Amino acid sequence: MVFHDSFLSSIFLTRLAVTFSEIAYIFLLSVVLRLSNVHHVGWMDVLSWLMVMQVVISQCFVWTAILTKQFELYFYEELGWTFIFAANTAASVYLCLTVDTLAAKNVLLVLNLLFGVAYLPWQTIHLAGLRAETIRNDRNSEAALIPVFKRFAIGLNRALRVKNVRTDSVSWGGPIGLIWMTAYWATLIPLWVNYIAVVLSRR
Repeated sequence: MVFHDSFLSSIFLTRLAVTFSEIAYIFLLSVVLRLSNVHHVGWMDVLSWLMVMQVVISQCFVWTAILTKQFELYFYEELGWTFIFAANTAASVYLCLTVDTLAAKNVLLVLNLLFGVAYLPWQTIHLAGLRAETIRNDRNSEAALIPVFKRFAIGLNRALRVKNVRTDSVSWGGPIGLIWMTAYWATLIPLWVNYIAVVLSRR
């Protein structure tokens, strides 16, 4: 679904851009945790890298969902994001309680906590909605009958060429979808990523 029917609006190109931006975003969060881990606690470094690994796995789920129309995989993608931010929040709590000399990076940890407090309850509701939708759609039984390589070929062609222009809120996910797009892409996340980059560049 797009606002404008153009080549740049293809699912393939927009999802490709999102893939790189989301991996970079989580990598930045993991860097903040590692740099803040001044006492070199082993499990903290492991957890930060697991966040990066998980965002890559989540991208695999979403690409497979797009190319094969197995939309139940979106649930597992979002479950991965739940793990990422639960880990990020837990690590930030630990660092805030145990490290006293973080200076500007302490603000980044507080932002991690504020985001986690707002995001994790919202994500729980979102996961419940995705699960219910998966059950209603009966796991796309018709798509499952098509051989997997043919499904990938059809899905790639669809991602490159098919664009459904929609302006109604229901098509964009209703209130949850609109909140997600506004906060995630247009306001909160770009500002947060920029601030992380500014703080890290001062080192």
